[in-house]
Amino acid sequence: MRERKEQTFFEDEALDSAVGMIMTLAAELYITRDRCTKLERILADKGIIDPAEIETYEPAADTRRADALDRDAFAAALLRNIRGKTA
Repeated sequence: MRERKEQTFFEDEALDSAVGMIMTLAAELYITRDRCTKLERILADKGIIDPAEIETYEPAADTRRADALDRDAFAAALLRNIRGKTA
């Protein structure tokens, strides 16, 4: 039997690695959410934004197109590893 890493939760090392990655992403997401909430509160407290406006904001068409391109590039980069060499 092979020696196991210090923190091992599953017999399958790939599954262990995937869970570790998911937990790291979850932690990063929480940090991002926390910072975003703080920024929203600061802007609202200073009267720069109305918090309700965040939910109803509609960017201009050129901004929506740029956002869509950025989202598509992000998704493509994310999926590149899943597709592997056969893509």
